[in-house]
Amino acid sequence: MKLKITFITITFFCAIGLSHPAFAEKQVFEPNAEQGEWELENTGVYDSDPAKNKNAVQEYHEAIGYGVNSFWHTELELEDETQPTDNAITPFQLTHMEWENIFQLAPKGEYWLDPGIYLAYEAPLMSKQVGQFEGKILLEKDFRKITNILNISFNKEVGGGADTHTDGGISWSTRYRLSQYFEPGFEYWNDFSAITHQLDYNQQSHQAGPCFYGHLFGHVNYDVGYLFGISDAAPRGEIKWVLEYEF
Repeated sequence: MKLKITFITITFFCAIGLSHPAFAEKQVFEPNAEQGEWELENTGVYDSDPAKNKNAVQEYHEAIGYGVNSFWHTELELEDETQPTDNAITPFQLTHMEWENIFQLAPKGEYWLDPGIYLAYEAPLMSKQVGQFEGKILLEKDFRKITNILNISFNKEVGGGADTHTDGGISWSTRYRLSQYFEPGFEYWNDFSAITHQLDYNQQSHQAGPCFYGHLFGHVNYDVGYLFGISDAAPRGEIKWVLEYEF
């Protein structure tokens, strides 16, 4: 177990050292892997804002994932989105293919915090786009019927024309496990951009809002919410969702 944790941790820090916003998608990841489980997943966001270059920005991910063993979940996904320009947004474009991996570093409940690591690479599908490494530290803590999850994110662009800085951010989810079908909660997201250049609060993207989670029909997981922009750089409002079908 210690060897596994050491190897994955070294890989994580090498990836961000080799090393767009700090978040490739609006999902707070749990540090869990289910061996032998397949999943089909759709995630998306829709922004609303008075500014033309921030209103109706959309991003969608379609993915297939598999639990390789008790500590490794891997996923392949396509990303299509509209992107902001100075005065407007672009039409829909298929922009990236991404390979995601979640490593569960210890059995659930073995430590005070349940730890995990997320590693991903985004390959560009369009000219003049760059690739991106993404790493996250995943931490989860259950207290009675309340679950708290923290993701600490690092992103680094790679390829010709890539930004030389490493971006960072955090995302937080708290949920009350009312039943398997319905868990009310809230999320907070902070994209503080380049970690070596501290921006003012309103130059960073801060969002927070209510979210709802649950498991339906034996196979379907949902995660839906509305995030309010609480800094100037964030959109005024954002609908986010994650839908999974497990089999």
